[in-house]
Amino acid sequence: MQERFSEGDACRQLTVAEHRHGPHGGIFLRTFAALLSITLVTVLLFTFILTASLQAQRQTAYEDEVRTQAHEVAGYMSHLNQLQSIFESSTMRYVLYSKMQTIHDRYNADIWLVSYDGGRLLYQYLDSGGNIVDPNYITSEAVLEQIALIYQGNNIRVQGLFPELGEDIVTIGVPWTYSDGHVVGAVLLHIAVDDLQVRFMDVLPSLLPAGLGVLILGVVLSFLLARSQTRPLKEITAAVRDFSKGKLDRRVQLKCGGELQALGEEINKMAFELSNLEESRKSFVANVSHELRSPLTSIRGYVQALRDGAFPEEDREKYMDVVLDETTRLTALVRDLLDLSRIESGKFPLNLERVDLCEQMRRTLLSFEVRIDQKHVDVDAELPDAPCWVNADVGRIRQVIGNLIDNALKFLPEGGRLGVGVGRAGKRVYAYVEDNGPGIAADDLPFIFDRFYKADKAHTAGMGTGLGLSIVKRILEQHGGSISVSSEPGRTVFRFELSEAPAPEEKKLPQ
Repeated sequence: MQERFSEGDACRQLTVAEHRHGPHGGIFLRTFAALLSITLVTVLLFTFILTASLQAQRQTAYEDEVRTQAHEVAGYMSHLNQLQSIFESSTMRYVLYSKMQTIHDRYNADIWLVSYDGGRLLYQYLDSGGNIVDPNYITSEAVLEQIALIYQGNNIRVQGLFPELGEDIVTIGVPWTYSDGHVVGAVLLHIAVDDLQVRFMDVLPSLLPAGLGVLILGVVLSFLLARSQTRPLKEITAAVRDFSKGKLDRRVQLKCGGELQALGEEINKMAFELSNLEESRKSFVANVSHELRSPLTSIRGYVQALRDGAFPEEDREKYMDVVLDETTRLTALVRDLLDLSRIESGKFPLNLERVDLCEQMRRTLLSFEVRIDQKHVDVDAELPDAPCWVNADVGRIRQVIGNLIDNALKFLPEGGRLGVGVGRAGKRVYAYVEDNGPGIAADDLPFIFDRFYKADKAHTAGMGTGLGLSIVKRILEQHGGSISVSSEPGRTVFRFELSEAPAPEEKKLPQ
């Protein structure tokens, strides 16, 4: 067992892997690297999304702030209905120019003040210098369309409205409303796109500390998670390595929960089954050796004595009969071993056909007539007149019935009672063999169908090969049937069941 496992391909591959990467370093590093990569990508992705979102929010807030500055200028002008009024008040001119200069310095933006006369553009002022610009400068159709929107009380935001200023200039316009509520002009604020936008790199530093903190936390959690996943794998690997060395009493000790613990439990079950299989193998080899040695030793001893003339001439025939009996016993053992081997290897094909189980019980019982008479056994048969049809291999089913009757006759006392019967139970057909022998001990019942089991604790030892009942069970399992046993002192019953087959159609005679 140990040699077979240790020389397997899987064990050699494990040894090569240990020399290359260490026993567990490779899977830990791969798991840690995978988790760390996922964490890093996730952190970067969320940092980018949060940065873009914050950038958009700040962009909107910044534009609102610039628009508010334009509204403040319009507010200063709310008690004026003409630009010319600015020149009539030095105080007003100073306050307005100071505000426009502040906006220019803070936002790098120019302010134009535009007034109307019956909807017709009169003047505009360029930034805080107070320079009057020719109205024809901004009388293009696109400009007049936007001015008309402002005149209706709307705000505007247009890029490249004035090509003379540049395609990257954004114009933000708000209405200049007189105190009586009607629009008398507009405040136009011109600002470059670059000055208006909030840059990605300006927002990123505010999120960088949080991102680094999350990344460090992800590294730590990835390390802990990778280690928590590789520890159970280390335990499983160590256990499998011990199994390969034949240490089948080793068990996987895991308390991690989930699929890995379930895997460990399944491996423990496998080890338990392998251990039982190994014990069964050892017991099988020991039993076969014993069963073969006994008749061979007996045959050799008698043949040697007969050749040396150790027996009187008149006793030679008696001892030759003993040798013949031992040969018959040895032949039966080899036959049963071959049958069991073919059944367990799947090389025991069945020739299924419709069979009357009652008829097979009668024929098999008749084949034991001589032995029954020799022991003066009373037979009690409950066999219905109507056929009980099953799909079965005739030879195998007769072997099952014969082994059960043979087993009962071995342990029946002189003048005992043998009961056989066949019947129906729903869609199943059952058959039983009963004897009034000494019975089987309760401790022995779970092992009654094991190979080489002999009821030597309750019956007479040394009878049969110990393979008959094991063969019976496996033949019935091949047929999709089952067998059970119940026993108490003075009564032992073996009962097996098969699926019922439909009765053959009756052939009508020609009229």
